[in-house]
Amino acid sequence: MKMLMIVCPKARQEDVTHLIESHGVYAYSEIPEIIGEGKTGKKLGTHAFPEKSSLIFTVIEETKETELVKALKNCATKLYPGEGMKAFVLPVESII
Repeated sequence: MKMLMIVCPKARQEDVTHLIESHGVYAYSEIPEIIGEGKTGKKLGTHAFPEKSSLIFTVIEETKETELVKALKNCATKLYPGEGMKAFVLPVESII
């Protein structure tokens, strides 16, 4: 099992969850508003840096990892400059 963690623009949150579901993954969690700073700049939810990001994570079978990562990379190419999206794949040691 693998955990897929996706940081995406808040405005694209629904697009990403639809993408996940279109690949047969219906179990995921979302943190709808996160703040931070990365390669595409600051997303702090302030007047100076008004944007925010979202965090979506799901635990998937290893067989789904390649297809979902490929689909997310494709999705990221369609973002506006400065929007930015990152996905991280982490090992899952146990599920309780």
